[in-house]
This record gives sequence, C-alpha cells and structure tokens, in this order.
Amino acid sequence: MDNTNILNWKKDIEEAIKNRGFESLHYVLFDEEKRLPWAFHLYQKNGKFYVEGRDERSYIIGHSREYRKFDDAKHELLKKLELVIESNRLKKQLGEPTEYPSPLWNE
Repeated sequence: MDNTNILNWKKDIEEAIKNRGFESLHYVLFDEEKRLPWAFHLYQKNGKFYVEGRDERSYIIGHSREYRKFDDAKHELLKKLELVIESNRLKKQLGEPTEYPSPLWNE
C-alpha cells in the first residue's frame, strides 16, 4: 500500500467531510484496527476498499461493503454519515438516546 496514495485519499475525504460540516461525526480513515465507538471505517486491504459501521464496542455492524474503486468507497462512506445524522435526529425527536453527542443533532 502506497502511503502517498493513502495521504491523498485521506485529504480528499477529510475535505469532503469538512465541506459538508460532518467533522463532529465518528469516522476512521485507513486504520482498520482503531476502536472508536459508533464509527464508520474506510480502509484498504488487499487492493480493495472497505466501508463498515461499528457499534459502541467497535464490533462490525452487519457486513463490510467492498469496493474496487476509491471514489465508490468514498461515496458510500459519505452516504453512511448522512444516514447517521438522519437517524440520530429522529432518535432525538422521539426522545430516544442518540449514539453520541454531535451539534448536527443536538441543536
């Protein structure tokens, strides 16, 4: 795995996240082992890209989605982050606990 590519991919995703105002969301880029609760992970392994959600214990929720192209994996990650916002806003409206605090649903 080429570190230059990883740095460029991380920069690309972080810029997209910042442009959308998603900085407070839990996500992990290119670190399969990091244990951040309720995070979405995007990483590369064996030449493929993976996107997966993790629960409060950092166990994988469901299954990992596999992609051959970085742009497809990036799109999936951003879509998942948008769904987290919608889901936690709904939980807030229903008086249920949210996964973690964020100004995106605690306003």
